[in-house]
Amino acid sequence: MLIGFTFKNFKSFYGENVFSMKSSADTKFRELNTIQTEYGGLIKSAFVFGANGSGKSNLIKAIDYMKNVVLADLNVQSKMIINIDNFLLSEASNETSSAFEVEFIADGVAYEYGFELFNGEVHKEYLHKKIKRKTPIFIRTSPDFNDISLSKDMDNVKDLTKNTRRDTLFLYWANGGNNEIAMTVCHWFENIEIFDADDINRLLTATITYLEGNKSGKSNVLSLLQQADINILDFDIELTEENEHSKSIHKTLKKNFVEKVQQNSLAAVIMKHHFYNENWEKAGVVFTPVLFESAGTRKLFEIAGPISKALENGNIVFIDEIDSRLHSMLVRYLVMMFNSISKNPKNAQLICNTHDVLLLDEEIRRDQVYFTEKDECGVSKLYSLTDFKGVRKRSKLLKQYLLGAFGATPKIKDYFAVKKVSGGTCE
Repeated sequence: MLIGFTFKNFKSFYGENVFSMKSSADTKFRELNTIQTEYGGLIKSAFVFGANGSGKSNLIKAIDYMKNVVLADLNVQSKMIINIDNFLLSEASNETSSAFEVEFIADGVAYEYGFELFNGEVHKEYLHKKIKRKTPIFIRTSPDFNDISLSKDMDNVKDLTKNTRRDTLFLYWANGGNNEIAMTVCHWFENIEIFDADDINRLLTATITYLEGNKSGKSNVLSLLQQADINILDFDIELTEENEHSKSIHKTLKKNFVEKVQQNSLAAVIMKHHFYNENWEKAGVVFTPVLFESAGTRKLFEIAGPISKALENGNIVFIDEIDSRLHSMLVRYLVMMFNSISKNPKNAQLICNTHDVLLLDEEIRRDQVYFTEKDECGVSKLYSLTDFKGVRKRSKLLKQYLLGAFGATPKIKDYFAVKKVSGGTCE
């Protein structure tokens, strides 16, 4: 479970920004929308609102960057650290480190892992754990491997510190050396699902992988599809041979299903519908390609795998623009699945950005709402609805947001306002 994520000097964000999944003292919807842990209450879902270009997507790209750096092979990791996309609109950003930190719970233990990057090198790196109190696992205070101090939990990899280059993470070597805690941290990163809602290939790959590896996967995905179109009876994934390599592809399909299918465009999703006679009586069934379905139905199929997998396993899912091509009622349905006891028994967490402001009128808590706003210098900032004083439990959040009470709205100039011209005015 995610407790919080902190970062600075990345893309449109310059200063330190804190995203927290800790629940406040508010009792509203506590039983449904929060998780009670030994380390305090956590929220099951969070939503980021803001104008176009305000930084919503960059928040998700920040956690995606951290995940990819941690899990990358050594040479790829080095290139990512050297070529970090820091804030570009200020000279000071080149003299400032970029920092990333996550706090999370895995196997009943709270961990805090982070690193700071500067000039293509790792200037700080640290890992702490907390059971009754916070204790360091390892601390790195400079790019030099001699400045890595280890606790007894790292005894089995102490000889690997000397392998740590200035442009790579020590966590890479600790994980490769089969250190139990390092492996736990990396495994937690592996289980985070991060998606751009318009990245159809990546989403479709995830859904097909889920269907292939899960016995109940098809019924779960079908249930979601039927929320969008009650006339869908079933679906199948058919394989078509389109090139001379198809035979070998079929042999390796079980091992590399999605990669081969995506690369060679061999997968066809077929939907099954009722077929009616002239009296509108059911006369059979008809099979149609998924491309014949509405954009919303296709989108729901694409994200059904990641959503279902997260709910089954208690994973964390980040979705950029969850409302893209989806009706607001379907977005609400997906959200309520996470804010549910029966549908989310393992306490999965959903973090998404959205333009669907109608969610502000749904059964969500103030600590589930975040905003992004960009100032006149192009700097994005992230802040929570709980930062505002005087927002009552019964406040009409949607109305207040649209009136600009919380900021994070487009700055639209009135086209029809009177405009000054040389020597007078025009309308």
